[in-house]
Amino acid sequence: MSAEDGGAVPVGQGALWQAFCDRVGALGPVIEAEAPTPEAAAEGVHHLANQLACWLTYVIGHSDPDRPAFFRSSDLVYEWGGPNTDQVARRCAIRGDAVYRISGHMGGCEDFVLQVKRGSAQSGGAGVAAEVSASSLGLGPGDEIDIVLGGPEQEGNWIPLPDDAGFVHIRDFYFDWRSTDAATFVIERVGPAATRARRDADHVARVLDAAATEIEHSVAFWSGYQARMLADLPANAFTDPGGAAGGVQQIVYSHAGVALPPGQALVVEVDEADAPLWDVQLYSRPWYEALDAAGRTTSTNHRMATPDADGVVRVVISADDPGSPNWLDTEGRDQVLCTLRWWRPGRPPVVRAEVVAMAGAPGAGTVGAEERDAERRRRASHLAWRYRT
Repeated sequence: MSAEDGGAVPVGQGALWQAFCDRVGALGPVIEAEAPTPEAAAEGVHHLANQLACWLTYVIGHSDPDRPAFFRSSDLVYEWGGPNTDQVARRCAIRGDAVYRISGHMGGCEDFVLQVKRGSAQSGGAGVAAEVSASSLGLGPGDEIDIVLGGPEQEGNWIPLPDDAGFVHIRDFYFDWRSTDAATFVIERVGPAATRARRDADHVARVLDAAATEIEHSVAFWSGYQARMLADLPANAFTDPGGAAGGVQQIVYSHAGVALPPGQALVVEVDEADAPLWDVQLYSRPWYEALDAAGRTTSTNHRMATPDADGVVRVVISADDPGSPNWLDTEGRDQVLCTLRWWRPGRPPVVRAEVVAMAGAPGAGTVGAEERDAERRRRASHLAWRYRT
């Protein structure tokens, strides 16, 4: 507000915003320097803008543990940190000495994972204090949700909170990609209603500092995550399946940096490993954002994939469509990341992959343009329902 508007900005208050802008602005040259190509640099700037929108929204509206509200931190807008297209991810701040109730309705959600975390992965504190699934609580599609976090132990769905609880994280899963209602989750603190903090200089300084810190940590952590994960592994080879410290504790992951010459495809033979749930998905490099899940076929899972005549699922990854049933579209990129996930595998999975001529890919020529277009429209319709407002 200017003097002409009837007031003046107090001396020093504008410096809070300028300091925030300086911290975020300093990340632009870093992204440009680290990006391997001009295209990756442009995507990196978009990634930075996305992180700015994400963490400002979270810190401003969802980081008060006395007035909790879930923030959808991974969807078609916020695509960072290797998001799983079969799920929605949401979080809100909590504290260990309070009691919370989570209620809602499963809708078409087939399962969810609820974690109590001590901090975020990018900020170096992703310890998982507790993890439960909807199925372990006896919940399935269409059921009502009623879970208590913290306080004295009680009957029903109760989860204790450690003193250093930082936030609650929920991932709700959708495997059939049908156009049905998604799950709803409401969190409330049990006890007297809390008043909103005054937005004085100290409060604003804390908000901006928290947002800038998350942005800085997120950009630094995720930009180098794939390089650390793949290390010196050659292109089109997968890492040994294993867990991720800050991820779902019962999920096993394997990753490959895919780089294919024109006319070539990577065929991945999926070992189901007696896992009730598995998926395969493509991501951008190096920013670890999901490829276009609504406009292209960039992922598949245990429900959507079509087995070959021998009962084995073979996923075909390439730039152009070979007409294979389980084709994943690289969007014509020179390089992508492929991630396999197995949830609760009954044995250690084995990954088999081979580069072949696209014309010789499994099932080549069996899926026509009309069928592929219908597949994309089904995907887009489901995602519109899942992320509806």
